[in-house]
Amino acid sequence: MFEMNRRTFVKSSAIAATSLTIMPSHVFGANERLNVAVIGCGRMGRNNLSVYSSRNDVNIAAVCDVYEPHLRQAAQMTDGRAATYIDFRHILDRKDIDAVIIASPDHWHALQTTLACEAGVDVFVEKPASLTVAEGRRMVQVARRTGRIVQVGTMQRSVPVFQNVIRIIEGGMLGPISFVRTWIVGNEYPDGIGNPADEPPPADLDWDLWLGPAPEAPYNINRFGIGDRWSTFR
Repeated sequence: MFEMNRRTFVKSSAIAATSLTIMPSHVFGANERLNVAVIGCGRMGRNNLSVYSSRNDVNIAAVCDVYEPHLRQAAQMTDGRAATYIDFRHILDRKDIDAVIIASPDHWHALQTTLACEAGVDVFVEKPASLTVAEGRRMVQVARRTGRIVQVGTMQRSVPVFQNVIRIIEGGMLGPISFVRTWIVGNEYPDGIGNPADEPPPADLDWDLWLGPAPEAPYNINRFGIGDRWSTFR
């Protein structure tokens, strides 16, 4: 594992994504446990960690986050059994990881997914899978070329109740639909998220690694994410 700064990361990662072809370290047997690593230990990451760690066929081998308070919380959820990392690339260097759960900020999803596939690791990636159509197509190409399993956490596409609603609509049971109203809460009750000034990042946050492939930007609490809500970084 070598060190690099954010400015060289995108270029070197792109080269790696087009040149590496690494086979899985072993074939998973019926009586084995999957060694799973969680990349991104915020609200969604810890929720996934809780769900998967309760399974008898899963061993949470590692947890990773650039924000040390979240990393500590995740480690505590494994009773200290999981190895902890700030840089996810150390996880992909390991030869015993079967799958990763990617719940990092949205701008990381595409690159982490493709690098995991190139490392011979299967992937569960939280929604949105990518920020652009081009990123999504690249993810599909790499997953197919490497033969890895990639699942996107769009649970409303697979939960039976939602599938049944689709069948009702497509079957014409509701008749012609000419108007749909939808809404989204784009701010926080009661006073909104405000517009705080940029400031130095907290000492326990690797802001450079948090940005990763995203455009360089100063730390801002709204950019990083407000409480446990979805990150507002774009």
